[in-house]
Amino acid sequence: MEIYFSFQAALCFSVAHILIRRGLVESNAMTGAFISLSMTAAVLWCLVPFFVPLSALWTPWIGIFLVAGIFAPGIGRTLSYVGIEKIGVARSVPIVNSSPIFASVFAVFFLGETWVLQNILGTLLVISGVITLSLGKPAKGEWRKIDVIFPIIGAVAFGASANLRKAGLAFVPFPILAAAATAAAAALFSFILIRVRGGTANFRLTPKSARWLFSAGAINTAATLSVFYALSYGKVVIVEPLVSFNPVITLTLTAIFLRDLEALNLRVIAGALLTVTGTILVVTAK
Repeated sequence: MEIYFSFQAALCFSVAHILIRRGLVESNAMTGAFISLSMTAAVLWCLVPFFVPLSALWTPWIGIFLVAGIFAPGIGRTLSYVGIEKIGVARSVPIVNSSPIFASVFAVFFLGETWVLQNILGTLLVISGVITLSLGKPAKGEWRKIDVIFPIIGAVAFGASANLRKAGLAFVPFPILAAAATAAAAALFSFILIRVRGGTANFRLTPKSARWLFSAGAINTAATLSVFYALSYGKVVIVEPLVSFNPVITLTLTAIFLRDLEALNLRVIAGALLTVTGTILVVTAK
């Protein structure tokens, strides 16, 4: 079952990326992130009473997950959507999904873990992939190379969040509570960000974009739940590599459903495959 739910999560994440890209045509990244994060938080907190004893809600260690949620999905998903908005799905998604690289770097410095040759090789492949994705001219549309920084920082935020969540689960052994707490903090962060950046003037939502963005939020929530169920049935070393395969599915869907917005070339495909391969090497390293 873990393989089924892992592939379901990868497919859902990929479909959500495509829907977000469509929705951002008449909206913006902060609006898309707020809708997605709020929907995920609402669903997860509805599930918490069925899986978590009430006494677990009052532990002070829940604060670790609140901080983790600000990093990711708060900052991470917002910058991921900014990346999609500015440089496109095909470039942004593989870079953001390289977050295990940064998670492993943080783990070495803060959790005392060690790197093996496979970690180093995977990191070099990811770096090569990011460089490849950032070089050359776009096949369609205009973008600035400096905008690659948005998905890179998003990946760093996801990596930092992963380490905080890993540390927190040693004190709060309820993954769905951890997920609900991080999602709530992320949704609150997204709301505050919109208020600080201009309030309702910066909340852009047309009837057309609403259909795309709310659909993306629902599917993103399904992806999050699929990861939870996959981890409940199987090991991380099986689940994470399969979920990390989602950029390849995203590339395929981009070629089919986003031909009017983005065009793939050999450089983008090569960069994405290098990044995905490196990421899988890192998450499978022992």
